[in-house]
Amino acid sequence: MAVFSAQGIRDAMTKSYHKHVRDLTGKPLPDGTSLHQAALYGALATRYMAGFKSTPEVVVWTELVPFLNLPPDEGLAALSEYVVYKEMAAKADMATLSAQIRRGWSLLAQDERESLSAMAEINGVAWLSLM
Repeated sequence: MAVFSAQGIRDAMTKSYHKHVRDLTGKPLPDGTSLHQAALYGALATRYMAGFKSTPEVVVWTELVPFLNLPPDEGLAALSEYVVYKEMAAKADMATLSAQIRRGWSLLAQDERESLSAMAEINGVAWLSLM
C-alpha cells in the first residue's frame, strides 16, 4: 500500500473503518447511531489525528452528514474519496464523489437539510462545494 497516494488514502480509510467496526461490535453506541455511522466517525477522526489535525467532534460529524445514510459500502467508498479530495483533490474521482454526496444529502428530510446546511456552512465543510 502506497500510503502517500490516492489509493493509499482509500486503503487506509477502509482499513480504519473495518477496525472500528470490529472494535465497536457488541458495544453500546449513542442513541440513534448505527455501527456503520460510528465506524465512519472513527475512520475520519482517526485520519485527522494521524495528520495531527485537531478537529472538534461536531465538525467531524458535520463532515460525515452526506455519507451517514448511504449503504455501508457506498458510504465508506464515498467518505474515502472525500478524504482523497481533501488531501489530493486532483486525484479524486470528482464526478462520482459529487453524485454520492448529492445522493446522501437527498436521503435526509427537508428539515434536516435546512439545519445541517447551516451547520456545514458555519464549520466550512468541503463537501458543500461539491453539491
